[in-house]
Amino acid sequence: MKRFKPGDYAVMVLVIAVATFLLYQYVFSSSHGTEVQVTSQGFQRAFSFNEDRIVEVEGPLGITSVIIDDGEVWVSDSPCREKICIKMGKKRRVGEQVVCVPNRVIVEVKGERSNVDGVTR
Repeated sequence: MKRFKPGDYAVMVLVIAVATFLLYQYVFSSSHGTEVQVTSQGFQRAFSFNEDRIVEVEGPLGITSVIIDDGEVWVSDSPCREKICIKMGKKRRVGEQVVCVPNRVIVEVKGERSNVDGVTR
């Protein structure tokens, strides 16, 4: 059985430190959304995260149910075959989306970003 060398321990500590930093950045630096924009064929509307509600959106396959509750949004029911949009889970951070491609429904979290990704002129 081979033993770890001092360099192996240094690499492991470095990897753990970088992973912890990235997790911290994702969890604590991402801004939470203030509204939810729901888009489908001929339908586009924004809803506040402050009001809990169920939004039913008509698509080519039928009705997709979107739930806004306690600062989170998710698709609870959809007529699509694979149900991937339901499996995408709950979203709350700015820029996150739930998309039902077969039923052509897009749910996106909107709001102000607190971090600057890049600057252009």
